[in-house]
Amino acid sequence: MKLVVPSLDIAENEGFQQDILKRQAFGESLKNLVIRSDDELVISLDGKWGEGKSTFVKMWQGLLSANNVPNIYIDSFANDYVEDAFISVASAITSYVELNAVNSKSEKITEYKDKAKSVGVKLLSWGTKVGIKALTLGAIKDSDIEELQDIKDDIAASSSASISTFVEEKLSSHQADIELFESFRTLLSGLPEEIEGNDGNPLVIIIDELDRCKPTYAVELIEKVKHLFSVKNVVFVLVMHRQQLECAVKSIYGSEIDAHTYLQKFINIETSLPKITMSNYSSDLDKYCERLFNLHELTTWGDEHNLQESIICLAKHYNLSLRQLERVYTNIAIFYASSSERQLRLVPIMSLLSVIKVTHPNIYSRLANGDIAYDELVISLSLLESSMEKEVTRKIEFILSWFKFALISDKEFSEIDENERIHKYNSSLWQYNIERDKLIQLFIERLNIFSVV
Repeated sequence: MKLVVPSLDIAENEGFQQDILKRQAFGESLKNLVIRSDDELVISLDGKWGEGKSTFVKMWQGLLSANNVPNIYIDSFANDYVEDAFISVASAITSYVELNAVNSKSEKITEYKDKAKSVGVKLLSWGTKVGIKALTLGAIKDSDIEELQDIKDDIAASSSASISTFVEEKLSSHQADIELFESFRTLLSGLPEEIEGNDGNPLVIIIDELDRCKPTYAVELIEKVKHLFSVKNVVFVLVMHRQQLECAVKSIYGSEIDAHTYLQKFINIETSLPKITMSNYSSDLDKYCERLFNLHELTTWGDEHNLQESIICLAKHYNLSLRQLERVYTNIAIFYASSSERQLRLVPIMSLLSVIKVTHPNIYSRLANGDIAYDELVISLSLLESSMEKEVTRKIEFILSWFKFALISDKEFSEIDENERIHKYNSSLWQYNIERDKLIQLFIERLNIFSVV
């Protein structure tokens, strides 16, 4: 039995062979958009944490490669220790082109590397002397001169004379810098034709994990992409959780900035992972839960059907992300791995506890401490507000009946009609010598024995 779900292993050119969420059609559309556009494209791919963005783009890389579209994947989170975001992107492009070029020592590639080095040195000198406010200006264009003048005034009023002098020098060398940057951009635009086997397709650069980076690095990277790397024949796909990135912008430029509008300055096209519609959600969710169950190699002593049915209904109700589902199944794996066939296993209780440990940790803690009543639990978890199909509603009502059984007082229990199903639950406890008011704590203790971090 595996406690931690193994990561999905996607081979370099595999594409969408393991596409259980049916995202290949979206991948095809995105590929067509990329190869048929003549614009300088920067595309944002938005998705919340745990929705499978990284898995999608790795599958998409295989699709691109199968169609002879050169592509590079950059994990920005793994590179946010680098002093300048320009270096991360430029070095990734250099490495890819040298490895895949018809002639890695061609004049154009050599000249590109020299220009990239010059630009990197220039940007690094700006950053060390002026700091993030000037650093994030990226390539200084005519439209940026007024802003640089403002920076000079700000610095002169609050910093050393040497920095003010530096900015004066920067303004004086403005035209030379423009020529350097434009030369670099021109060379970059011509690199895709140097790649072996490429027949007129753009170079696609996927930058993933932006929302996990340090705010300064994430914002600087996006600005550098637009100012320096956004050229014809090179397409960027920025993988992000847009809301999180807007918070990063506010942390740098202040809470008053319109972060959404600011990011639009650097992005041409916005898209997001296709949402699972109710028409296919059930089948997709069934497949993903089955995959997680099999990957964990769970031994459940006959609980599988009831367990899967319970988790799927709760996942629908709470619209759980793929990452949340993985954590739920980790909780379930811990429970079964630390149990024996002869121990008490009440799937309804264990299922909901495994879910709310992920989705409502504060309520989970209150249950562990025994300081939340049944009525408050139902309201806090919004469990009676389901607008799903009757099957889901019935299953949730059944799960809730076990929590009602375990949480209500003896007086409340005695007032329930004896013909109600809840009175039969006591028979499940007889051979285990446990009282109903101890059930929740018992299962929480077993879930809390081990934690996977």
